[in-house]
Amino acid sequence: NLARQRVYYINKEGFLPAFKNAFFNVFIYKNYKKAFKASRLVPINTQVVLNRLNIQLRT
Repeated sequence: NLARQRVYYINKEGFLPAFKNAFFNVFIYKNYKKAFKASRLVPINTQVVLNRLNIQLRT
């Protein structure tokens, strides 16, 4: 957002508020879910994980 406002330099006092805004705008649940789904590493839904394990009980 700062670059869009043509702010290319930030001082120490302005860094923490700018970082906080950027951090909370990027790291939201929706983005986490999209990243995991796109990478196919770990599904968010635990039931999907259990279904893919293909566990068969033997007696």
